[in-house]
Amino acid sequence: MKLTRITDKGRTGNFDVGQSEILICSWNNGANPDFYAFDNSRTVRQVDEEYFAKAVVGETYKKIEQVLPDKVHHYRITKSKSGDIYFCTYQEGTIYGFDSFGNSILNWNIEVGEGHPIHDIKYQEPDFLWLAFPTGQTVTQVRLTDKQEVFKIGEYSWDDNCEPLSYPESIFIKDNYLFIPNMGNSKLFKVDLLTKKMDLLMTFQEKIWQYEETEIGTFVVTDTGIYELEN
Repeated sequence: MKLTRITDKGRTGNFDVGQSEILICSWNNGANPDFYAFDNSRTVRQVDEEYFAKAVVGETYKKIEQVLPDKVHHYRITKSKSGDIYFCTYQEGTIYGFDSFGNSILNWNIEVGEGHPIHDIKYQEPDFLWLAFPTGQTVTQVRLTDKQEVFKIGEYSWDDNCEPLSYPESIFIKDNYLFIPNMGNSKLFKVDLLTKKMDLLMTFQEKIWQYEETEIGTFVVTDTGIYELEN
């Protein structure tokens, strides 16, 4: 595998995926964030907050922001095939859901996680959410219809020497597979969503914060930036 750095913007964080482009929120050590985007050209350009929100959420972002306690760039975001969109409060425990028209359909202060904050969220058809709890060394699957935890990898431990997961900062779903990058041990795992069998896909030289396959390429976020991963 070959890693080619695209930018050092957004390192040790998460990017979002828009329409044929990657959107980056760079937090500037707690100061007002800057926003960037790059497409198939791999040229990174600065964009404004409105461009970021519209690219990531869609035209309903202003309506949604009237319900959310904060701007959309403060949240991890996932969408269903029907256009429903879910937000998790960054490192907290509330999940908000909206339909494709921006109407509120969910406001859930979750009871799973045993006190650990959510760091990332991904939707799995037909009615599941996967949640990453990095300080708990756990990734869990919850069912939206009854708000119950149905499967988890890990035991919600504060022990940062746990295996196999160690600070899973984000998650990614494609087809019938869940990908779990671990910041704590630099390992990327792949889980078969049908059998729940987990395999080690690769181990990185740096801490890995995010892995995602997009229509313009496969990208990872590490301590030093956003890289394209190629065979």
